[in-house]
Formats: sequence, C-alpha cells, structure tokens
Amino acid sequence: MTRHAELDCLVSKGDRMNEAELLRYGLRAGNAIIAGEPFETILTDGLRRTVGADTTTLTVWRRTPGRLPTMTVSGPDTPPLDELHAWTTKFGEHPYFAHLLATHDPRSYRTSDLMSFRRFLDTAVYRDLLAHYGLRYQLAATLAFTEQDLVFIGLMRTRRDFSDREVGAVDQLRRMVSAALAFQTEVRAVRATIGLAPADGPHLTEREKQVLRLVAAGHTNDQTATRLGIRTRTVRKHLESVFAKAEVPNRAAAVAWWLRRTGEPDDVAGGAPRGGRGSTRQCPEPPP
Repeated sequence: MTRHAELDCLVSKGDRMNEAELLRYGLRAGNAIIAGEPFETILTDGLRRTVGADTTTLTVWRRTPGRLPTMTVSGPDTPPLDELHAWTTKFGEHPYFAHLLATHDPRSYRTSDLMSFRRFLDTAVYRDLLAHYGLRYQLAATLAFTEQDLVFIGLMRTRRDFSDREVGAVDQLRRMVSAALAFQTEVRAVRATIGLAPADGPHLTEREKQVLRLVAAGHTNDQTATRLGIRTRTVRKHLESVFAKAEVPNRAAAVAWWLRRTGEPDDVAGGAPRGGRGSTRQCPEPPP
C-alpha cells in the first residue's frame, strides 16, 4: 500500500466513527460516576474503540498545598513514572494546557488548533516527551478544573490529525461526563455539610440495597424474600456480601452502617408499598 493510499484508508476509518456508540460509552461512564463506581476504563476504552487513537488516557492532576502536584493516569497507555514526573514540570508548556490555564476553556481542542504543526514539533514538551513515540497529533478535553483538581482526557496519534467531526463528538462526550463529575462533587459537598459519611466506600448492587432497606425496616429474611420475590437463601447471600463489603459482623451492624452511609431515616422501608397505586413489583427468580 502506498503512503497516500494508507492515509486515505486512515481518513476513511475516521469518517466511519460511530457517535452514538461513543455517547453510549459516555452514558455508562456518567452512570458509573454518579453511582460512585470506577469510570476511567469505560471512558478510555470507549474513546479508543470509537474515535480511534494510538494512545488514550484519562489523567487526574491534583494540587496539594505545600507539596508538588500529583498525577494519576488511567488507561492502557500509562507512561512510566519518570515521564509522569517530567510532565509535572513541563505541563504548562504544552499548547493545550497553556491555553487552558490562560482561558479556563475546557472544550476539546487539537494541538493543531492552538499552534502550527511545525512550531509544535520544535517545543521542548514534544521533543522530550512525545517525539520518541512519534505522537504528533493530539486531542485533549477537560472534564473538571478546580483549584485542587484537573481531570482531562487525551488522545494521540502518529499518522493523522483528528477531524472536526471527531473533535465535536469528543466535546459532546466531555459535556456529559463533566456534568456527572460536577454532580458527584456537589453531592459530596452536601453530604459533608449535613455530616454524612463519604459515599466513596464499598459499592452495593441494587439488589443488596433493596435487601438492606427491608432489613432496616425490621423485615425478617423470609419477609424480605417474599417482598422481593426471591428465595430466603438468596437474601442470606446478599446479606453475607454486604457484611463482607462493609466489614461488619451481623445484620444490626450492617443496618447501622447503611443508615450512616445513606442518611435515610430508620423507617426507610417501613412505608414500602404493598401493592396498589404507586407500587412496584420485582420479577421473581425462576425456580432452580
């Protein structure tokens, strides 16, 4: 294949990007953020699969008073530690981040939107950190930017720049995930204000939450099983899972942990509907 044919093939591949699939990854990441679950791999995998890049990363840059900033990179293309340290010293020299620091504009930009290709190749940040990988073309988008934290996604390619269509799709994803992160931050602030424990602890499945709500209302295992349409032994398994996740020894301790975590009143499930208007119904499990 000639060089021109290869480039045509690459551009054609970019033109086949599936925006709907990318947004589905964005929705999954947003749901994970709101649920307090890891979202980084969902996002980096989604970008790699739908937009296409040689490297795809999500970076959290955290400032701590009196200390050097820390940088955490997620994704399949995490650079070695010495490069991460070098990035902390050369961060502001990259055209995207120089623009971000000057304008606080979080939108998605290609490096080529902010600086000519020839000029970028002559920068220290390219020569020292990117040239040996051949990563000439870059696209970045900021998900969160506060006095303490900077969260951004980065995509890099060796052979072709990102198209306007790809930039627009990534920016739509950025807005969605940014909104989820902002919501998470607001919820944490409210929890701190009213004295609730942080919700960053063990993640419970939806069924485990349903079981705990009923147990907190005073239901026995048999009653809980009947209400949820599942077997009693299944209720016991869910409770055992909760005990392990919360590191508690029994039902009473699990309920106390749950109420501290959620802030729900002690009679949280006492008024649960038993049928009729506004009730919900769970599909029973099939017989063994």
